Formats: sequence, structure tokens, C-alpha cells
Amino acid sequence: MFVRVGMVALSLVLGTGCRDESVSPTKAPETAPSASPPASAVPTPSRAESAAPSPAAPSLPALPARKVPSKTLADGSLLGEFSFERAAGDEGMAWLAAEDACVAAGKHLCTATQWQAACEADPAVSAVETWTLTPERDAGFLVRGGGAGCGRKTVAPGAQASPFRAGACCTPALAAAGRDIQPAMLRAMAKNVLDLERTLNARRASALTGFFDERVRVFLKEKSRAEAVAVFEHEFGKYEDYAAVHELCDFSAAADNETYTADCRKITRFGGKVGHVLTRYVFVAGSGKLRSITDPAMYRAFAEP
Repeated sequence: MFVRVGMVALSLVLGTGCRDESVSPTKAPETAPSASPPASAVPTPSRAESAAPSPAAPSLPALPARKVPSKTLADGSLLGEFSFERAAGDEGMAWLAAEDACVAAGKHLCTATQWQAACEADPAVSAVETWTLTPERDAGFLVRGGGAGCGRKTVAPGAQASPFRAGACCTPALAAAGRDIQPAMLRAMAKNVLDLERTLNARRASALTGFFDERVRVFLKEKSRAEAVAVFEHEFGKYEDYAAVHELCDFSAAADNETYTADCRKITRFGGKVGHVLTRYVFVAGSGKLRSITDPAMYRAFAEP
């Protein structure tokens, strides 16, 4: 069943959190006589032996960049085409370092949804245990792979690094679902959200002007287009690490067909913290202009990875 969730594009930016508008004695061992030989009988290691390096971390197989075609997922949602890559040398990183490496390459850690699609397209993806971008409540982040087949999943704290775990980088793509919405229209709606995501991640507030309607509700307050842009301009200056990735969006059209809504499960990072929220966007049909941005729910409170 499709998870109807998302994240807060601005709540994260604003650092205000989500607002629900609608609506988790032991006995010491006895000392035994020492069986160790006297110190004079123990050979002293040579300087060369003591300077010998420790065993190197395992080198995990890389997977060069490849396109993962768009597909219909088991829940009926449509996942757009994206690029998947696991670069050499990214093993042994904590979650944040792995994500930073992907961002430096102009990508992001693959979401759990993207990893699954990539593995189904090429089972070789499952050979290496891999970080995903997707948080698992407050327990850490989903880790996929590391065994035969594409079904293995575990959860690890973000600060836990393992020499046997790598990171995989993906280009943006989200899974889009919508009852009674034709696939072509669903893809167009998903593109609108991804265009907004790209602009937010560029942290250029002036570029948001073209996305906003003349009046736009930013969480609890209605603002003019210029006022909404000013809010983002202030927050982008405050949080240089701001980033948002939409994993899943559930689209629905209003009865009058004048607007459509996207309830999106979104992973957001700012101020050294990561949150997992549901962000609700209301777009004007036809123009695709944003009329409202709210945060009905939160799946993971903002915290250090």
C-alpha cells in the first residue's frame, strides 16, 4: 500500500518544526596465578615489526554510473528515471560523510525506494551493504543490501561507520501516486515538485519567484510572493547546509480541478540536523504555481544524524 507521506520543505528551512493542521551484582573473578613468562623471556619486537601497518579496510566493488529506467512500483506508484552510482573509496563512512560525498558529486544518497528499483534492475547492487538517505523513525537510517537478493534491510545509527558499508549516489527521482490521475499528468506533477526541490537545494531564493502564486500560504501565514521569497532568502543565508529530497508524493486534484495537492514524504537537512516530514503543497492547476506549503505531520524529529 502506498505510503502517503512527505516532508517539510520550509519547516526545515525555517527550523520551526512541523505544525499539525489537520488533523510517537556479580562476584569478581578470583585472581589466578600468572602463567606469563618473565619480561626478560618475552622477545621484543623489532622496530620494523612494531611499525607494520594495520590491515587495510576491505575495498568494496564499485558500480559505475548507470541509468535506472522509470517503472511502476509494486504499490502502483510511478518512479521516474534516475542515475545510480557506487563510487570506489566510499566505504567506511558514517551517514553524513557518505551524504556529503554524494552532494559534492551533484547527487544525494539514494533513497530506499531508489535503491530497491536499482537492485531490481541489476541484482549486483545487493552485493554491498549500502547507506540510504531514508530515516527510520528515530533509530537511524535504512541500510540495504549486503546479502543475496534485494530484500535485505537493516537500520543503523547515522554515526556508525562500517568498513563493509558503502554509500550509493542517485540523481533526483520521486515515486508519484494519484487516484484517477493519468500517468502523463502524474509525471508532469512529479516534475513540478522535482523542479521546486532543485531550486530549494540551489538555495537561491530569487529563483523561487517563478514558483509562487501572487499570494502564498507559508505554513500558518499567507504572504505576498515577495514576502515568501524574503523568508527563504533569510533562511538560506542562515542554513548553508539546507537540502531537501522528496521520496514519495501522493497527488490529488480538487473537486473543481482548480488546484491539486501533493502530500510528499521529504527528508530535509539544515543546521547539522536531519528530519523526516510530510509536506503538503497546493499547486494551481495549469500554471503549476504554489499557493500553499504546510507541514501536517512529522516522522522523525530534527536531530543530528
